[in-house]
Amino acid sequence: MARVGKRVRQWLVFVHVAVSVGWMGAGAANVVLAGVALGADPATAAAAYRFVDVIDWWLVIPLAFAALVSGVVVALVSPWGLTRYWWVLVKLVLTVAVIVWSTLAVGVWVEQSVVAFAAGDSTSPVGRALVTGAALNIAAFLFMTWASVATPWGRTPWAPARRRAGRAAAARTPA
Repeated sequence: MARVGKRVRQWLVFVHVAVSVGWMGAGAANVVLAGVALGADPATAAAAYRFVDVIDWWLVIPLAFAALVSGVVVALVSPWGLTRYWWVLVKLVLTVAVIVWSTLAVGVWVEQSVVAFAAGDSTSPVGRALVTGAALNIAAFLFMTWASVATPWGRTPWAPARRRAGRAAAARTPA
């Protein structure tokens, strides 16, 4: 595992936090827009779903992958490691899970909603599911944010044993 200096690590953490907050903010905007679309007139609802689609393509997707990559980089160049602490491992698994969920469910619902309104429908057949699915993403983001701050659950069984350099060196040194 490569280590980097404190300044580089701080910069990498800053990038990770910035793109993660951006991802959460774009997701929150999508929750609001999808919610507005539920009770709006057809023209407003159609525009809201198109905005959700634009936010997905231009913000959510790039920021999701930037958060994933930057998080892995930070983990690999820091003492936390990728599998040493439960909080890091849980964040990694949740990040991948949110990306998969957003791709296979939420993203599909966005497309179905855009297509429905383009075809002249006055409601989305999956509007409520879209709001709920996007809100679940926000819950996952908030949970990951909490885990980053609280650093709960301790070390994983895959963490290398802690070295006791001071004691080991003292034990080898003749008196």
